[in-house]
Amino acid sequence: MATPAETKTVAFRTIGCKLNQCETAQMQETLLADGYRLVDWDSAADIRVVNTCTVTAKSDRTCRHEIRLAKRLDPGCAVVVTGCYAQTAPDAVAAIPGVDLVLGNLDKLRLAEHLAGIGPAIAGAPETTEERAGEAAPGAGSPAAPAGVAGTEPRHPALSVSPYPEHPEFEGEFFSHFYGYTRAFLKVQTGCDSYCAYCIIPIARGPARSMPKADVLREVGLLAERGFREVVLTGINLGSWGRDTGEGSIADLLDALLSRDTGGAPDVVGRYRLSSIEPLEVDGALMASIEAAGDRVARHFHLPLQSGSDSVLRRMSRPYTAAGYLAIATELAARFPDAAIGADVIVGFPGETEAEFAETLAFVEHAPLTYLHVFSYSDRPGTKASQMGSKVPPDTVHDRSVALRALGERKNVGFRDRLRGTAQRVLVLKERDAAGRLVGITGNYVEALLDGDDALMNRFATVRLEEPGEDGRWTATLLEAEPDAGNAEAGPGAAGPRGAADSRPAPGGAGGC
Repeated sequence: MATPAETKTVAFRTIGCKLNQCETAQMQETLLADGYRLVDWDSAADIRVVNTCTVTAKSDRTCRHEIRLAKRLDPGCAVVVTGCYAQTAPDAVAAIPGVDLVLGNLDKLRLAEHLAGIGPAIAGAPETTEERAGEAAPGAGSPAAPAGVAGTEPRHPALSVSPYPEHPEFEGEFFSHFYGYTRAFLKVQTGCDSYCAYCIIPIARGPARSMPKADVLREVGLLAERGFREVVLTGINLGSWGRDTGEGSIADLLDALLSRDTGGAPDVVGRYRLSSIEPLEVDGALMASIEAAGDRVARHFHLPLQSGSDSVLRRMSRPYTAAGYLAIATELAARFPDAAIGADVIVGFPGETEAEFAETLAFVEHAPLTYLHVFSYSDRPGTKASQMGSKVPPDTVHDRSVALRALGERKNVGFRDRLRGTAQRVLVLKERDAAGRLVGITGNYVEALLDGDDALMNRFATVRLEEPGEDGRWTATLLEAEPDAGNAEAGPGAAGPRGAADSRPAPGGAGGC
């Protein structure tokens, strides 16, 4: 454990889904408790931690770039790589020059313990052969010193990448901070049992498992004590929450959160939001819970579609038809007319014909979707799709992606037109834009810019949306500010670096991640 005189600085880079953001927050809190100090990524740091994603080939490339960048920013720093890319390709990660420690998903929440294990490397000083005398040979817990230093051995990255057991427990530690954010992202579920043909996530994250309801309620209480006004419930397969523990459904969990006992005090968590959720998990009970909650649950639904062609969905091993998906999206749009309803779509899945792609275009045109995330198919070793023939040529994939993104933009323009002049409830973030205006997030994931003083930060307010800018941000007029539900000075953002802004969030994620 570090002492104040030995305090090391740590910078984090988080790539990928909201689940990674949650786990970064957990790692940050455990390091702070051990005496480390958090700094921004752009600041000098003794240790740089890259929490990776592997959902697409592009994600892998981004991760490799950020890992190399970490060493360029601080040649003397220790570089730690963790997350899904580290879990699925540890040897490839370890081969990247400058990497000191590789941790899998089950290992990363013991980051402080692993940092202590590689000792002198973390201090930024070479470990000499004499210092290593009498110690165990270099291995998973003790890398050798850097090459090129007199009297030292070549240093090899330490690896700790544990496989998932057949029936793993939900892993995670309680945390009450979420540094640099006004909203908190809470991991209540992880893992997946679906094994869609294109997806590596079940291998990277293991079997589906849920945080027990009592722990969710306790965690939300800790976040509320820190002043977080919005909590985003996240998971790899969020809608499967409770299936493994027998505690009910995601609707039951949401009901428990909405009715939790705050000892008679007002609940500062003024809004809950669901991250990406599989379409078949959005049933009548969940819709009824959201409807009864009013504006305490965000009118924002991200339902991975992947294709509008039934034949492609079958090859993908997706468990629904296009008509079944459409029925769910249509009911959501009818119940919640101003809701944001988004979808992931994969273009160029093996064997996708022009006729099948045309089916997807027609489906998206007809469906009440308000935005799209379009992904170009890429092979993932270890998945069924990577073994399929009839790969779509890259130029064709590109052209189809361009066409589908253009359609998605037209759908989003239509959604924005419907919002002009409407009153919306926003959570005012602890940030301002370049012009000094406050930034607020609506329940349907619109970003609004308004004038006001800092006293509005971390509070809910009602605004009128005036006009959208080219960047998608709306100018807005403040209509009414809600009373402060707690002590904002003790709230989020009061300590720690800003790893990434929590405005302009990317709705949902690929494949439910």
